[in-house]
Amino acid sequence: MGRAVAMALVGVLASSPLLGQSAGMLVLEAPASTESMAYGNAPYLFSASPSLIFYAPGLIETTAGVDASLQRYASEGTLASAAAAGSVFGGGFAIGIQYMRYGTAEFPTIRDVQSQALTEGSIGVSEFVGTIGYARTILGIRTGATLKFAEQSGNATRESGAAFDLGLAKDVGPVMISLAGRNFGGDVTLSPGPEGSQDVTLELPRQYIAGVSVDDFEVGPLDMFLTSQVIRRRDGEYIPAGGVELSYWPVAGYTFRLRGGLQRVAGDDRSPFTYGAAFTGDDITIEYAFQAFDGEGNGHRIGLRWR
Repeated sequence: MGRAVAMALVGVLASSPLLGQSAGMLVLEAPASTESMAYGNAPYLFSASPSLIFYAPGLIETTAGVDASLQRYASEGTLASAAAAGSVFGGGFAIGIQYMRYGTAEFPTIRDVQSQALTEGSIGVSEFVGTIGYARTILGIRTGATLKFAEQSGNATRESGAAFDLGLAKDVGPVMISLAGRNFGGDVTLSPGPEGSQDVTLELPRQYIAGVSVDDFEVGPLDMFLTSQVIRRRDGEYIPAGGVELSYWPVAGYTFRLRGGLQRVAGDDRSPFTYGAAFTGDDITIEYAFQAFDGEGNGHRIGLRWR
């Protein structure tokens, strides 16, 4: 029964006009941090957040501390992530985990599963990814790689596989440029179980990403920075996104932040606009991000970062 449920997921995804093929591990395309979610899921490349392991492997050596977040979609969907980073062997090392679970009445017909997570239902699907990464500067270019273990479960079915990311980054004055290829690896073959049924290949959501961030600068009494990226997905769709942050620090060590973002939404019921806020007190940052949906419920995410 469980394997048949997983096959139903694959079959519906394969029939999507956006895809034309089966796709899996949709958690790999969901926001991986509260900060990035507020910027339209475009990471700020100067942030030094350990969650950059999920976005820009080349910048792992610039990260430090611990970052954890939890997101809820109405009462049905849960998305969580955590990452930690530090220095080792002349470079940077980081580890991260991502988890998504949702209960749904029918499997999603769109690539981005976040809208489906708002639907009540009895079918339980969960996805888990564990990531380790290392980066160091080689010939003046920040170079990094990550290795991932990915697992998807649907009722009694459980399938797993491995993947890897590669990334390069270079700062040019106040601008950081990042190039990355994510989710390379062997596809997973699902067998439906009943005699006479055909196996179906579950393809990882491979991505090619170019990102650019501008370091913070003063705008009157405020500090401001900009970030952006363009993703080319495996199905050929291009997803541009960008964000801005305004911050104010009335007392040294205490900073209030307002964030906003905009992203292209392909075949989903989400708003293209995202919003967020954060407060930093010394080495601890408390964060919040929000994204509206056309249907019932919205995406709320909270995060805590220490460095």
